[in-house]
Amino acid sequence: MDWVENLLQKSCERTLTKSEVLHSLFHMIEVNENTLNHIQASNLDFGPELEELKQTEIRDLDFHLKYYRSLVNYINSVPENKIIENNS
Repeated sequence: MDWVENLLQKSCERTLTKSEVLHSLFHMIEVNENTLNHIQASNLDFGPELEELKQTEIRDLDFHLKYYRSLVNYINSVPENKIIENNS
């Protein structure tokens, strides 16, 4: 997870760019989509208790995907010059 540490360090130094933030969010979306697809594609039957856990995990992943996508939309709506202006 070196990329996380790198992003955190840059964030602390206030040098994180809009494209770096978006890249990170796109990565998180990809990871969550892959995990969600894997869980949904699984046909293993472990009983009602684990099925309930599976459904909870699916809801959690769906929530995170919506959250990350909304962040992408928000960040894309902010002009680059406005971001630079606020950080100066």
